[in-house]
Amino acid sequence: MQCALKFACSAAPPSSASIAPLLFSNTHNKKKKLRNGCSIRAELSDDNDPLLQAAINSASLRFHETHRQDPLFIDPYAGCFVSTHTQMDMETKAKQYCIATKFIDDKLLSTVNHMDGLKQVVLLSDGMDTRPYRLNWPSSTIMFDISPLRVFQKAAEKLDGVGAKIPQRCLFLHVPLETPNIQETLVTKGFNGTRPSVWAIQGLPLMTLVSFEEILLTVSGMAMKGCLFFGELPAWLAETGIGNKVCYVIFFIAVLVL
Repeated sequence: MQCALKFACSAAPPSSASIAPLLFSNTHNKKKKLRNGCSIRAELSDDNDPLLQAAINSASLRFHETHRQDPLFIDPYAGCFVSTHTQMDMETKAKQYCIATKFIDDKLLSTVNHMDGLKQVVLLSDGMDTRPYRLNWPSSTIMFDISPLRVFQKAAEKLDGVGAKIPQRCLFLHVPLETPNIQETLVTKGFNGTRPSVWAIQGLPLMTLVSFEEILLTVSGMAMKGCLFFGELPAWLAETGIGNKVCYVIFFIAVLVL
């Protein structure tokens, strides 16, 4: 798939209104299969679970932001993932991550509030995304979370333990990142590619350029013309190589076109 995508590294995004959307075509990719049967795989280890730890680290940043005097956002559930001994020593990363989180929160809500009828939201996350619980979703919103299964299961247990609930007349479904065919699983769970949808990515494990290309194939193979795909990506994706994975982020908006 060829995509007209250009990225710029930024410590803070401009307002969503000032970002020029990135365009890529989805017509010739509808029949195109992902490598390894549309599978975007993430391996977890029982003894050393880096994906779980990465998700906890991000939850720690949200917990820290929530308890600032003038927070960008409030995540009342981040604390259930975080140890009381968590040390916050990543001030620069925290600022970038929290600005990105606020940007994605606002863009998601502004987009779905302009949709008529069924509102489809796809979150590509680390498994501990609390947006389905903490954001004020309008009725008839169906949310799909694509993330590592084990992380999502652990997060679901914690959220259930603190009584977290999604808004009334909304639906929240999980699609394991390890599933053999993500597109097929989305359809099985009720995703309708002939209706508008909005896709947001933050925290999804992306270790290679190939894994990002597979994400683009998934989105372009499922979303109809005019759908939005936006979020936060590691800055190394903007480089020609993938060896230097620096601690910066990319903010982007993409629009599917014919």
